[in-house]
Amino acid sequence: MEKYEDVIHPPKEESLEEKFARERLEWSEKIADMSSKMKNVVMIAELMTTLYTERQRAVEYYHYLISLMIGMNRKYNASYAERFDYYTTKTQVRYPNESTKHNRIQVDLAEMVEKRSTVENHSKFIDKTISTIDNIIFAIPRRVEIEQIARGK
Repeated sequence: MEKYEDVIHPPKEESLEEKFARERLEWSEKIADMSSKMKNVVMIAELMTTLYTERQRAVEYYHYLISLMIGMNRKYNASYAERFDYYTTKTQVRYPNESTKHNRIQVDLAEMVEKRSTVENHSKFIDKTISTIDNIIFAIPRRVEIEQIARGK
């Protein structure tokens, strides 16, 4: 049975921006956790397992985002061509130059443009997250060397 509050004020569905903000926070926390495990050499074996697992998850997610972008770009390009044809041949309004017509089309497709930008921005974040994980992986042998030097080996 539904709660009274849920009927009066249904739970708000998470927007794309909110979802991506939450995911960025989760990834940032994972990176901070992995970085903190570098302090303790004993934790490095566990850290390596975590690193490779999380890196693979990030790579798969990045490619998923890129596949979404491909679909969005295809839809955007078709809509743009349709609107361009409409404003060029089917409307009584004449635009003084192509940039004015382009701006009008961008306004018409504003929701699509915003979604594309949001997904693109998030994909760039995930790509940089992968780079950060790679840097941590690269740092592990250096960390072990530093520990050995500190112990006099």
